Amino acid sequence: MFTVFFVMLLGVGIGIGLRSFPILKHTGILVRLVIFALLFLLGREVGQNPKIVDNLDTLGLQAILITLAGVAGSVLCSWFVYRLFFSKHER
Repeated sequence: MFTVFFVMLLGVGIGIGLRSFPILKHTGILVRLVIFALLFLLGREVGQNPKIVDNLDTLGLQAILITLAGVAGSVLCSWFVYRLFFSKHER
């Protein structure tokens, strides 16, 4: 885990250092293609794993429940922060 974090910080540092090179300002398409390739390879690996494919219905239900709980918690927390800090009504 520390290796991934270190590589990410190294990339941020290199990105900040190379910001002034005009040719590197147009790397968005390349980054998008690499992300698509990585997502494709991840999907291929998941599809080849029989444990995941056999339990996809259970995993899908858990994923939906976790997603709904996360969204509900975010909405509730956002509403609370809005009422606490940004509401104009008198208390």
